[in-house]
Amino acid sequence: MNIAKLSLLVMASALVSGCGYTSSASFRDMSAAYREVVESYSNDNILINVVRASKRMPVSFLDIPSIVGSGNVSSGVGIGANVSSRAPGSIPGFFSADPVNGLSSYAPNASLSVSGGFTFTQSSLDNAMFMKPFLSEIQPDIVRYLSNNQVAPNSVLFTLVVDSIEVISSSKDVLYKFSNDPRLPDYDKFQVAMYLMVAAGLTTEQVPTKLPVSPPFGVDVLKQNLGQLTGVLPAGVIVEAVPKTSPQQYQLVRIAPVVRLCLNRSDSETIFKKMLDESIYCAQQVKTRGPTKEALELAKLIDADSLKEKVSIAITLRSTRNVFDFLGTVVSMQNAENPIFVSLIDPSQVESSPGKTIADLKSTPLFIVNKNKSTGRAITTVKYDGDTYSIPADTKGYTNDVIVLLSQLLTLNKIAGSIPPSPSVLVR
Repeated sequence: MNIAKLSLLVMASALVSGCGYTSSASFRDMSAAYREVVESYSNDNILINVVRASKRMPVSFLDIPSIVGSGNVSSGVGIGANVSSRAPGSIPGFFSADPVNGLSSYAPNASLSVSGGFTFTQSSLDNAMFMKPFLSEIQPDIVRYLSNNQVAPNSVLFTLVVDSIEVISSSKDVLYKFSNDPRLPDYDKFQVAMYLMVAAGLTTEQVPTKLPVSPPFGVDVLKQNLGQLTGVLPAGVIVEAVPKTSPQQYQLVRIAPVVRLCLNRSDSETIFKKMLDESIYCAQQVKTRGPTKEALELAKLIDADSLKEKVSIAITLRSTRNVFDFLGTVVSMQNAENPIFVSLIDPSQVESSPGKTIADLKSTPLFIVNKNKSTGRAITTVKYDGDTYSIPADTKGYTNDVIVLLSQLLTLNKIAGSIPPSPSVLVR
């Protein structure tokens, strides 16, 4: 009898332990499934808006502001037994167990019920808080974040965010302008200019800048209020003499860090010789191995010695919306009747052969999206206007880098208040 009870106890313990294991496994499965859904959600959001931009249609973004997970596990363990009576014909005998066959049979039983799931909300980002930075020019500090984290090669980053490159004379005249529009017949010139900018160490730096916060005032006003100003000026605000004023004028200025684009001096002078103005160089120089021989071969396309004066370079950045427009153009061109793929210059292909053209150097596709094609495994697939668009998972270009950059650009546009706290769509 003791052995039977001990066996039942061991079996019941095993069943209860099994319930705990099943619960843990179920929660991990639900968490893994949720992560996959969120990743697909983000990739779908990017691709569908690139496709919309390719059709010159409005873009629209959704986000998930809140997630609530719930899970319930209930279990039970029991034992059923068949007891033989001593004398079933009488009431006292019926309730008395047979000493020989008292416990004729027994059976353990267990039950387990697991339920769980996630509830999340979808909110539209079609509001002024999101659209203002989305439609505004990308600031150099954002380029600094993306460049310093090395999420993609600088050639890919600047190809996405740069709208144009201008060469400006000392008299402020625009001598050359290279536009980042692959539909233009001279787009090759922009790609060469962009490649040379990157080879010359195009980067960002943070420099202190003086910003006036008051109109100029004379020395008498300064003497009368100097004592008061000393105690009330906020941090970073100083009194500074205005240069080249007679009589001498003073002004309140704020010293604030400002991020700007610049070139590394040693690399730039190797490529462009002495043709660039001092204002384009970074204050802090970085030691490098110097431009590659391929970059120097491309630099021969620029006749630096023909310039009679030093020039400056103005780089215009586009908005995040224009980045989607640019990629929309890339997608529409590669899926046209006569496909044209926008590719970046591959340095390994640069040679000094007389028969080599710039078109021969563009061998690495920037962004690949297939339209109505079955290409096997895909990173993401969406349907729009009756067509199916997909990003192949086995692409050998910079497609994955572009997706990462777009995702981070969108995240940097989500300032406080841009994601509504109340749900617009509740999904269970």
